[in-house]
Amino acid sequence: MIKRVAAKPLSWLERALFIDFIKGLSVTIRHAFSRTITTHYPYEKLTPPKRFRGFFAHKVVDGNEPQPAYDEWVERFKIEVVPGKSRCVVCMLCKRACPVPQLFEIEGKKLDNGRRVVSVFNMNLMLCTFCGFCVDACPVDCLYQTDIHETASYTRKDSILDLELLEKIGKDWQARRENEPDRIWIDDRQRDRLWHENKVKLPEVEIRGRHEW
Repeated sequence: MIKRVAAKPLSWLERALFIDFIKGLSVTIRHAFSRTITTHYPYEKLTPPKRFRGFFAHKVVDGNEPQPAYDEWVERFKIEVVPGKSRCVVCMLCKRACPVPQLFEIEGKKLDNGRRVVSVFNMNLMLCTFCGFCVDACPVDCLYQTDIHETASYTRKDSILDLELLEKIGKDWQARRENEPDRIWIDDRQRDRLWHENKVKLPEVEIRGRHEW
């Protein structure tokens, strides 16, 4: 059953003083003279959280591979493990999970000892939606997204990430942030700075060891 509700007519005082109009803009008026919480970009930049979905990278073999999953996939695909190189096992699961698989170009090379290594891994970010499905599909935690978000370029070829560049970005990220706790903000000072204007009472965050995450 539909109930018809008639709008309450405005009084002469509300019409004269635009009371209804002022009520509609109450939120805007309340924040018009308050201190802003935005940053003065590009002169002032905030470090994105560790889980930020930015430029892609490959984690390299450094002894911190997820076990026993990594060894199992290495033996399944007969991968030659090279320290300091990509831990990719050429399983193609990232390409299968991607809504636009054409953005991937992946090839493996067979060595003289019968084992294989990844030889080509190109990603065309012109086709990428940064959904993260490929990262979730990677069984050895090789492919992931970093905190690099300034991706503007003057040429299209700069949107192609090859294996060498993916490894370079990965080594940099692993050295800077891999040991950080997996939390949204690096420290409480950053999040307090953004939210103190809203008077939000933020709970204290308990930093746990890496093995607990």
